[in-house]
Amino acid sequence: MKASTMLEHENQYATILAFDVKVERDAQELADNLGVKVFQADIIYHLFDKFMAYREEIKQRKRDEFKSIAVFPCKLKILPQFVFNSRDPIVIGVIVEAGIVKEGTPITVPSKEVSGIDE
Repeated sequence: MKASTMLEHENQYATILAFDVKVERDAQELADNLGVKVFQADIIYHLFDKFMAYREEIKQRKRDEFKSIAVFPCKLKILPQFVFNSRDPIVIGVIVEAGIVKEGTPITVPSKEVSGIDE
């Protein structure tokens, strides 16, 4: 019951780590009904590994959920010898000077007034 209060705060880590104890069927059913994840293991390292894998799974789920709206900044340098098409669709070769280019990243050409960009 106490672990389920974490769900009120939209915390996905409403979990119980049961080390070297038997989880009764009633307790497991109550946890399932409340949405609390129960990890049970007789070896502490196995319990730790299960919980860390669960955390990584949640993190990956969040990344997948928000990847369509996330923008990963990068700095590109256009290679003039590799401009294949200068109209729609633009096809050019670039060098990534900073950051990481991901599929769907919006590309803009900053004006000279933008501060913090080295020309």
